[in-house]
Amino acid sequence: MKYLRMVVENKKLAYYLVALVALGIFALVLRRGIPVENVEPIFVGPPETHYNHAILPTAFEVERALETRLEEFFALVEGAGKVRVMISPLAGRETVFAVDVNLNNSYSREEDSQGGTRETRQYYSQEKTVILTDRQGVDRPLVVREIEPQVLGIVIIAEGGDNAFVRDALTRAAMAMLGLEAHMIQVLKGNF
Repeated sequence: MKYLRMVVENKKLAYYLVALVALGIFALVLRRGIPVENVEPIFVGPPETHYNHAILPTAFEVERALETRLEEFFALVEGAGKVRVMISPLAGRETVFAVDVNLNNSYSREEDSQGGTRETRQYYSQEKTVILTDRQGVDRPLVVREIEPQVLGIVIIAEGGDNAFVRDALTRAAMAMLGLEAHMIQVLKGNF
C-alpha cells in the first residue's frame, strides 16, 4: 500500500511505470509478427505448377512496415516529437521445409579361393521435400518453422533527439522491442 501511494503521488514514477507496461505490451505484440496490411495476394500461373501461389510481401515492404510502426510508437515518448526510423536487417525471413531423407548403406565382403578378400561399401543418400495436399487439392511443401529476420541496428531520428531523457527512453525502448544492445542503436536530433 505504501508503494502504491508513493507511485500515485510521484507523477514521474507513475509515468515511467505506465511507459514500461506499454513497452512490454508492445514487445509482446511485436514478437507475434508484423501484419502487413492492404497486401492482396497475386496469383501467378496455374495453381498446379506452383507451390507458393501468392507473392508474399518483399523484405523491403516488411522492413518499411516495421519502421512505420516503430515511428508511430517512438513518437509517443514525451519530448520526442516527430520521429523517423531506419532499421538494418541482417537477412530476410527464412523458411525451413520438412525433408524426407532416404539413406542406403551397403557393405559386402568377398573372399576368393586364394585367400584374398575384397570389401565394398556403398553409401546412397536422397533428400526430397515433404509435400502435402491441402483441401483444395493444391500441393504445398510442409513448413517446419519460419525464422524471422534479425535486426543489426537501428537509427532513430527525433525532433527531441538532443534531450538526454528522450535519447535514453528511445534507446531503452528499441532495446526492449528489438532485442538489441545499446551500441546497436543510434538516436539523433532531427530537423523536420
